Amino acid sequence: LKCAGRLGSRQAASAAMGCKSTKSAGAGYGEAEGPGRPPPPKWAGTSGGAATDAHARLAPPEDDVLPWVAGLGGGRGQLAAAGIDGNVHVYDSGKRQLLSSWRAHPKAVNRIRPLDDDMLLTASNDATVRLWRLGADGAPRDGSEEPTLTFVGHRMSVSAMDVLGAEGDGPATTLFTGSRDCTVRTWDLATATELHQHKILRNVVTAVRAVPGQSSIVVQASEDLQLRLWDARAAPSPVRVVRAGPNQFICIDVTPDGNYVACGSQRVLR
Repeated sequence: LKCAGRLGSRQAASAAMGCKSTKSAGAGYGEAEGPGRPPPPKWAGTSGGAATDAHARLAPPEDDVLPWVAGLGGGRGQLAAAGIDGNVHVYDSGKRQLLSSWRAHPKAVNRIRPLDDDMLLTASNDATVRLWRLGADGAPRDGSEEPTLTFVGHRMSVSAMDVLGAEGDGPATTLFTGSRDCTVRTWDLATATELHQHKILRNVVTAVRAVPGQSSIVVQASEDLQLRLWDARAAPSPVRVVRAGPNQFICIDVTPDGNYVACGSQRVLR
């Protein structure tokens, strides 16, 4: 694990890493415009000219806070946003239109993770992860209100997750989750069966990210200000622990070569 230094501001961290923001999160997009404050971004219209009112920005959902955003796979041109009301909101990124909003959990959705072309994982404050099969509009296929699979075992909010492949960047076979119950767990993606768990006192998990090109290595951030490198083969165990500094990291990513970890807090990006 290598630290590349301090890179930017709170707004840069939120934009780059998909961290949550609120209407009162500081001077940034989504607030009223004012002196010295940039206007919200606008997209060009479909004709290539100036942006029209209909295409100026994505229509906001009812949620005040969107904890996570991710692009859906399969060349859909769609993105999904997690909502604190338990909904998932799916947009057409080309037409800048809200396609669907649907109830994924009874409590807040903390993370979403696209899987294959038509699958979506959702992690929630209700202590579960659910796997959904999506239709063309990004809503559950055939209008189903029930997920394809539900991963049950955590005792508190599931705050982070990622998937691991069989070999290198091969098909995903394992789900790696972290929770406020201070555990990380691995699951069989095909059956939702819990494989292993590991608990460390005060390891309240805030983010996890699989290392590209590796079949079993995961980086994890925690409220105890530590970065942990996990080997998920057999029972997961931390193979390295790094002091993360004075800031609590709430989102992380790993460079494609696996050499660097980018970590975002509420104030800095490292």
